[in-house]
Amino acid sequence: MVRSRWKWYLTRQRLRAPRFWALPVTLLGAGLFLSWLFPLIDREVTLYGNEVGENFFAHLDSGSMSSLLSAVAGGMITLTGLVFTAITLAMQFGASQLSVRVVPILQQDAVMRWAMGTFMATFVYTLMISVRLAVSQANYRPVISMFFAMLLAVVCAVLFFVLVTRVTRVLNSGQLLHYLATEGRRAVNRTHPEHGPAAPAPQTHPQPDATPVVIRLGTPPGRGQTLIACDDRGLERLARRTGARIQLVPVTGDFVAQEAPLFLVHPGAKPWRRRNLTRHLLFSTTLSAGSDPAGALRALVDIALKALSPAVNDPGRAVQCLDHIEDLLVMIAPRLTARQPSAAPGAFHRRTRSWADYVCIATDEIRHFGHASMQVQRRLRALYATVAGACAPEQVPPLRSRLTTMDAEAGTQWPQDLDSRLAHLPDSQGLGTESGDTGNGLYRGV
Repeated sequence: MVRSRWKWYLTRQRLRAPRFWALPVTLLGAGLFLSWLFPLIDREVTLYGNEVGENFFAHLDSGSMSSLLSAVAGGMITLTGLVFTAITLAMQFGASQLSVRVVPILQQDAVMRWAMGTFMATFVYTLMISVRLAVSQANYRPVISMFFAMLLAVVCAVLFFVLVTRVTRVLNSGQLLHYLATEGRRAVNRTHPEHGPAAPAPQTHPQPDATPVVIRLGTPPGRGQTLIACDDRGLERLARRTGARIQLVPVTGDFVAQEAPLFLVHPGAKPWRRRNLTRHLLFSTTLSAGSDPAGALRALVDIALKALSPAVNDPGRAVQCLDHIEDLLVMIAPRLTARQPSAAPGAFHRRTRSWADYVCIATDEIRHFGHASMQVQRRLRALYATVAGACAPEQVPPLRSRLTTMDAEAGTQWPQDLDSRLAHLPDSQGLGTESGDTGNGLYRGV
């Protein structure tokens, strides 16, 4: 039980989107504190030198050090403005050319928050020390304060290069897709572990005659209204402890309106409280790639649809998305088969996505919007063939039905014999070869 609660706590901490302003404000406060601490240390060092008759760092001039600190402060505010402008333009470009899902990735990236916070903290630190030296007759020399300002300037220079590299990586379509696929694999491992517990049995037993208690959302959570995670084991323990029958109404990824139902509860022998139910749910503004496999597939599909739009017209990028979609489907298929329903019905029940749901989310919109692109059509056929090779026999029908639909559409879209023949051939690169990938034997088995 303790392990399960700790796992749910770690899941909440990892999936919660960090607030962009929290870390920069903390670093800004640290800069203000250090601008008070280091002058105090400089004063103590000066007093100690006077007591022992030693003039530490005699070759350093107080006026020159004050000018140097002022120069660092001016440089930092200029660099901060430049970086803020670059990040804003990167978000605008990513949203227009790739997907709106790029914006949260940039906002939540740790490098972005550390860079903005460090730049502003360095500016505030050097500015406050410069003001202190300018408005008062200081009886000390700001040696240590200056050395620390130089160290901060070096750190800011390193962070600047790291920041540029990170922004470039996010805006590079290949690296962005690799990042989303990696997050998707982590989500698959979390939601569909290879040796996970048996899936809950479907509720075929009769429900009690009493009308269930409907628990509604009420006041929207501060972090958003999209359900991104649920503590199944915690709700199962709660249901068994109270003797209640609990059903979660929304599925992961649903946007829950204010008065929409969250739970249907058939009360048991022991009392329960609403808070005991809702604390096992996690909400956010959107279903991210790391929250659920459907979120990762949805992000890849969005980028593919943007690439297939008339404004962008980049089917090659859509084929790149299909590469990673195929990888995720191959990973999901055997795990859904391995999780056979348990014999005993559970006290907690919720809807989960089936294999057909994942196939629909991953391919149907790309199939619709890419009907005029032979490259996308051939890559989709290869995807269905490869995934069919990793599926159990009962998982093949959703793939076969989509291939049948594509065959019917190809005759209308490509009336010429050559084009029709090419459009019917699967190819793992879209247009890698004229003969396609029919020689692997998988396509004939779909």
